[in-house]
Amino acid sequence: MMDILKSLVASKRVLVLGYGREGRSSVKRIMEAGGYKSLAVSDMKDVSADVPAGVSCVSGDGYLDCLDEYDVVFKTPGIVLKKDVSEYKCEITSQTEIFMQAFGGRVIGITGTKGKSTTSSLLYHVLKEAGLDAVFAGNIGIPVFDIADEIGAETIVVIELSCHQLEFIKTSPHTAILLNVYEDHLDHYGTRDKYGLAKKNIYKFQKAGDLLFTLPEVTKEWGEAPSETVYVASEDCPVKSFEDYPKIKLKGAHNLLNAAFVYDVAKRYGVSDEAFIKALESFEPLPHRLEYAGNVKGIDFYDDSISTTVKSAISAVESIKNSAVLLAGGMERGIEYEELVEYVAKSHLKYLICMYESGKRIYDMYEALSKPDSAPKAILVSDLEGAVEASLANAKAGDAVLLSPAAASYGYFKNFEERGDVFKKLIKK
Repeated sequence: MMDILKSLVASKRVLVLGYGREGRSSVKRIMEAGGYKSLAVSDMKDVSADVPAGVSCVSGDGYLDCLDEYDVVFKTPGIVLKKDVSEYKCEITSQTEIFMQAFGGRVIGITGTKGKSTTSSLLYHVLKEAGLDAVFAGNIGIPVFDIADEIGAETIVVIELSCHQLEFIKTSPHTAILLNVYEDHLDHYGTRDKYGLAKKNIYKFQKAGDLLFTLPEVTKEWGEAPSETVYVASEDCPVKSFEDYPKIKLKGAHNLLNAAFVYDVAKRYGVSDEAFIKALESFEPLPHRLEYAGNVKGIDFYDDSISTTVKSAISAVESIKNSAVLLAGGMERGIEYEELVEYVAKSHLKYLICMYESGKRIYDMYEALSKPDSAPKAILVSDLEGAVEASLANAKAGDAVLLSPAAASYGYFKNFEERGDVFKKLIKK
């Protein structure tokens, strides 16, 4: 990897765009490679006090205006460029691209609108528990440059990949897992089509001999892969129901499908059914993903703050058999909510509690919907605290309350993790 990096930056004016965890990692590795003409960081915030000696800084509202003053730009995920990437004179690349060029042949890359963190974490856990040499990085919070020194000749590299990490790559991993493509991140991409095409990059540049694990509807919509395609079904998994295995902490049909993806991939690495089930039983689900948050006054509370789509909210309701109250709404991003309100109207729920800006739109749509008198009652509140108060006032002992917002947390919380943490604090007040 360092040889690729050295060749790329040699005698070049290099810019690292964004100075979060990945940006810091990029600066560190570029400085190790050396040979560049100059190195700078550009960030909305003034990070001049934090950069190493010899690295210059650009900051403020115009931090995106300087790209063509450099030869090579390392873009960190999530930053929205002002122009199409083809309109810049500089070469725009990323950690993910350089890492894929170096190690793509041994990478298992996982993406999807929903389920990628659970699936990638579970796959890594299964491989490690089976005694295989595996490392884990990517969107889970570990920059890929940080694990390069841990990769040996037999190492399996598991990487969770977001749409932002995939957006501009030109090298796909040897083994790609594309779980699903739902409507999401419209604030960044503008259209579902552009968002889906970013996801498609996980297999777009594969070659014969590579592998894609996905669902038939994915390739039907986004195009066939140049690699061998394995279509996954829940029936592939040797565990047919989590309820038959008391030690398994995962819940829901969506997680059974995620487990089937892991099983189909792990089989290719020689993991037996027995080893797979044993690892599944010892796996600790990630926080904020249908996480049991506690029981208050006989009411079960579940934290599914990761939910930012209609599909994930519906899956949450269907996964928790005693679900009676759904808390929905958050940042307004123009997501279509017709499917959700129509589902709720016919569901076994008792209440739909709507909050924040998108929650107001969900409430209005639901109230305008023609539905029977027996349909769940909608309640409009201003925020999460009001939603919890309304839940406690209306739910009965034996009911379950689900925070599965079908909306992003931004604008009200730092991220979905903070939203989930606040939820758990509120129910215990």
